[in-house]
Amino acid sequence: MRVKTVQINWHDKLPIFSIDFDHNYTNTTNGGWRFATGGGDNNVRIWRLRTPSEREADAQQPAVEFLASLNRHTAPVNVVRFAPGSSRLASAGDDGVIIIWRQVDETACDDPEAWRPAAMLRGSLADICDLAWSPCGRYIASASVDNTARIWDARDARCLQVLANHSHYVQGVAWDPLGEFLVTQSSDRSLRTYRWHRDVAEAGKPGSAVVTVLSTHYSMPRVDDDTAGDGSGREDDEEERKHNEVATEERTMDVDTAEQTKPTTGGRKTQRLFHDDNLTSFFRRPAISPDGRLVATAAGVQRDRAARNTCFVWARDSLQGAPVLSLGGHAKPVVATRWTPCRFRARKADDGNAGWIAGDDDEAARMMLAVATQNSVAIYDTSVSGRAVGLMSGLHYAAITDVAWCRDGSHLVIASIDGFASVAAVDQPTEPLEIAAATSDLVTATRDASAPAEQSHDVSSASAADAASAAAAAAASEAAAAEAARQKGKKRLAPTFVSTL
Repeated sequence: MRVKTVQINWHDKLPIFSIDFDHNYTNTTNGGWRFATGGGDNNVRIWRLRTPSEREADAQQPAVEFLASLNRHTAPVNVVRFAPGSSRLASAGDDGVIIIWRQVDETACDDPEAWRPAAMLRGSLADICDLAWSPCGRYIASASVDNTARIWDARDARCLQVLANHSHYVQGVAWDPLGEFLVTQSSDRSLRTYRWHRDVAEAGKPGSAVVTVLSTHYSMPRVDDDTAGDGSGREDDEEERKHNEVATEERTMDVDTAEQTKPTTGGRKTQRLFHDDNLTSFFRRPAISPDGRLVATAAGVQRDRAARNTCFVWARDSLQGAPVLSLGGHAKPVVATRWTPCRFRARKADDGNAGWIAGDDDEAARMMLAVATQNSVAIYDTSVSGRAVGLMSGLHYAAITDVAWCRDGSHLVIASIDGFASVAAVDQPTEPLEIAAATSDLVTATRDASAPAEQSHDVSSASAADAASAAAAAAASEAAAAEAARQKGKKRLAPTFVSTL
């Protein structure tokens, strides 16, 4: 693994708050990977990461090439995310507006590429910290500092539902690649999961709940009932009791069995799972693995260890339970997590090291997870249990804000408040595998429907009937694929362990 900080004028020497790769980008001339950054200069900028052969041929040129500057926002841009199945880009920031961009053919543009707003989603009352696209590429979930998350219809440019369950800033959101649930993280020290009702959203009935609460996680039973040596236990006890009472009143539902249960601690003492609002970061970005089986979270904390900072991981088939993994040992709090968009062919496990996921060769295919803390990035491999396979630290003078993988997992880009970004080249021991998206048919059917809202109303009755038929067929295909994935994903996780660096 090789890493280098690219010292160019990313955002006029102002902070870079977010970064994301376009996994649908194809450049037949030069190759490479396209990505976007959002910064404190109120702009979104598009870049191309050069291929290794280009960088070797001309070492004097920077590793990235500027493509376009998108400057419609009126405040710092906190998050940029490309849509799955297309190259549309969503951006949001302190102005509370979500802008959906699309590339256009425009010869009069001074930049190598031209991008124009396709839609603007207004309605958030405060700064937006994070975004997540639905797998079909039609809906967007946003996280805001007004203590709410919102579900948006990007095609019709309207808000479908406001989720006001959190009591403090909502700083992260992630959407299940199989389209069944989404998760939010907040500085109220909680992780919430919601069931996604796509059929209700497509019905378009005003006031209908398109998501419902599945579970809420504030705390879990203590590994060691003895109070941690840092003295934090006593000050947390009263707050833990209060949130345990709230969690007991809320009903939770298993995403697989749909059986409703009530959480219980069995009388044992509990420990809080996440940092409180004193954490000096505006971002707690969770991530869901490309096959939908694992949920990685930010800002985790362990009371029973000297290095308290950790990344908790939940399993898809036990979202209502305690985390199955704790990737701990970090010197600073975790601010962002990101899985590679693809899996990798399984490799032979070391003796006594079965990895995270047990199963046959296809089931045990490797996945890579990047865990970004305020001053370092650790890389984990699901085929290697008990430790990180790579650690990068001391790259930046200020806190890290976001990380992103290119399509084949060969490069990782790290963004920082110091106004620079670093590029890490990761040598994968096995080749990548393509993930068959459960909603690929739906993406194709709705790609044209996801154009600007002002262009979507001149549709003939015949086209509407065809679209409805295609959507119904896609819904049936998605449901069958999701059910197969659930059945295949059960009982494949290795036993719980605590990982250290």
